[in-house]
Amino acid sequence: MKKLIICLTVCLSILSWRPARAQGINFQTITMQEAMNIAGNPANPKLILMDCYTTWCIPCVEMASYEFPKKIAGDYFNPKFVSVKFDMEKGEGKELAKKYNVKAYPTFLILNAQGQEINRVVGKSTAQEFIEKVKVALDPKNTLPGLKTAYDADKQMRTGLPYALALYQNSKDPTPVLDELFENAQDFERFSKDYLELALGTTKFGSPFFKKLMMEKGSIDQALGTEVTNQILFDKVRKDMYGIATETGAKYNVFYTPQEVEDVAYIIGLLKLPQNDAQNHMCRIALFVVNKDLDGMTRYFNRHIANLPTTSPYKGILEGILMTNAAKASPEQKAAIKAYFENKNKSLIKEAKSYQEKIDRTK
Repeated sequence: MKKLIICLTVCLSILSWRPARAQGINFQTITMQEAMNIAGNPANPKLILMDCYTTWCIPCVEMASYEFPKKIAGDYFNPKFVSVKFDMEKGEGKELAKKYNVKAYPTFLILNAQGQEINRVVGKSTAQEFIEKVKVALDPKNTLPGLKTAYDADKQMRTGLPYALALYQNSKDPTPVLDELFENAQDFERFSKDYLELALGTTKFGSPFFKKLMMEKGSIDQALGTEVTNQILFDKVRKDMYGIATETGAKYNVFYTPQEVEDVAYIIGLLKLPQNDAQNHMCRIALFVVNKDLDGMTRYFNRHIANLPTTSPYKGILEGILMTNAAKASPEQKAAIKAYFENKNKSLIKEAKSYQEKIDRTK
């Protein structure tokens, strides 16, 4: 009887779950050509919504799991769009990523029946927010050509900032527009939060425009706060420096010369980030790796990394980098690396013994 009740409960759950899912966006498992054929049906013409995702993109998964199944999403998209989704790192998705120059995730392409891009929406949203963004994107004046026309006609911050953002979201360089605005706008505009976050977030680290911004860092710090500014700057290179330090950068098209890594490490060093946070040492470690300076790295670990809190997950990542480099070390270098870990082991044993004594005294 108990098993029967459980079975009925599971069946009812499945039955109640399926309609809820069906109410959401109907993503069809078809090729891009098939989507274009369906959208081009003269009897029922539609646009195409393409969800460009990757398996490692958490916001992509969250939108697919929680937002797209909502009825409000299905009610808006299903009558107007042929909806498809492609993993940009597999199968047809790899070619589509190149064709449409998709580099940020999640990206949602709005295409006509010929597969031509009308506009795109980038980033995570709720179902309602996503609908509103798509409605805005469908307005011709909000397309990339429309925004360019508006900016060319009146080069002001109110026209330039939306155009620069659209360029960035379309994987195009917004720097010329942002640079022009920085030169010509009034201070209250160019040191506004919206402008600075876009300019700092999109400009290439070490580029001429980046250096121009850094010469005004005092004013930027006043506008955003020093800690916020420093965090934005560090976040720009955190992932790249991790790729350099772990020698996995090429896998993600991350390439820096040793001089470029040194420039990054120098500028990040000037920010005076808290040294008790292990992640803030990543740029220096990357510099040791790119210069193949294992002796310098080991000394740096003994001086700066050894006493960092063991609870920091980044400390384990940094020590993993040291261990990886031990495989190609000379006998003397291996001995120095081994000594580092032996000293850490002794320290932890001593700490564990201290805690054990405290435990014994509380019996």
